[in-house]
Amino acid sequence: MSSTKFYGSDTGRTTNGGGSVRMTIADGAAQGNGGTSLPCKMCYIIASAGTVRVKVGSACTATTGIAVPWLDAANHMWDVLQIPIDDVSKLYFFGTGAETIDVLYLT
Repeated sequence: MSSTKFYGSDTGRTTNGGGSVRMTIADGAAQGNGGTSLPCKMCYIIASAGTVRVKVGSACTATTGIAVPWLDAANHMWDVLQIPIDDVSKLYFFGTGAETIDVLYLT
């Protein structure tokens, strides 16, 4: 086990960095981090509405990819989608309106 700033945690399980990016779907589609490379090890994704889909590596449509969990504030419910991936820009989103997508990434 390697030492990290998180005492007693294995470096294979805990990262020393990361951040978050927020995107808004325009014209039905968006690419992770606006298409700019952002290396990572893991992403946690949540959308502002239940109509967002995501696909890895190529453009997403209404019938491809998988549904992204969304924040249902009225019912105090939420969940996130966890995707182990090496770059946020490899994520492609599709939505029907101006949905907001929040991505927490770990490096």
